[in-house]
Amino acid sequence: MPQCPHCQNPYEVGQRYCSTCGSFLMHPEQGDTFCPQCGVRVSPRQEFCHECDAPLKGAPAAPEALGPVPASAAPAPEAAPAKVPATGLPSWLVGVLVGSGILIIILLVLLFTRGTSTPPAPAPAPKVEAPAPAPAPAPAAPAVAPSQPVAPGPAPAPPAEANLKEELQKELSILREAQLRKDIVQFMSVYSLTYPELDDKRAGTLKSWENYDFTNLVFTVDKIQPIDSDNAIATVTWYIDTKNRRTHDLSSSSQTYQVRFAKELGKWRIRSLEEAEQ
Repeated sequence: MPQCPHCQNPYEVGQRYCSTCGSFLMHPEQGDTFCPQCGVRVSPRQEFCHECDAPLKGAPAAPEALGPVPASAAPAPEAAPAKVPATGLPSWLVGVLVGSGILIIILLVLLFTRGTSTPPAPAPAPKVEAPAPAPAPAPAAPAVAPSQPVAPGPAPAPPAEANLKEELQKELSILREAQLRKDIVQFMSVYSLTYPELDDKRAGTLKSWENYDFTNLVFTVDKIQPIDSDNAIATVTWYIDTKNRRTHDLSSSSQTYQVRFAKELGKWRIRSLEEAEQ
């Protein structure tokens, strides 16, 4: 098993870094390069140590090429400067002639541009503004009619009798179901909290249930008289079939009441009732 070149601990083949000191373990054929600060082995291509981040100066020399480096080709010999044929005039005279020619060209350009300069454009004629139109006369204010006294709106009508009858029948159906099932909580929920002698009503109902069973119970609602949106009076007739629990005798009867309903928390409740003549 190979050993770490820094701490001499064995490591598995293919392991990249030493688990003990953190030295770089790959490519042992490229030789050993160590960090000058912490001493761990680093890759020859690293610029900074992976353990202490110290800069790695003096990168190792690149490995030799497989073959000798071919000698660079010899530089081509410099071409000889072309010979200027002799003009027969001295060089100072040539310079004077060239300078004179340039000066003449500049003067001709200046004279040409001055002679052909375009005249300034004439000033635009003053714009004649049209006279402003005369303002239109303001419309006359409309005549204000004398205010008429507003008649007060009609008082809100009591609820329609048809809808009221359906709502009362719904509450009486709850009362009927409570009688058949002998559910005192459901039975008392149809009565108002201000019903006179409410506790006596509860006690009397429980005593009646001890003696009789209701085999059939039917009701009718007539003569509905809405008082206002929260109060109404109606005539309720009950048709009752009972069975005596002790003797098992069957009996049928009917009872008619003048019932006053009051709306409490959005639901109709029995506020009071009086037995009416049949």
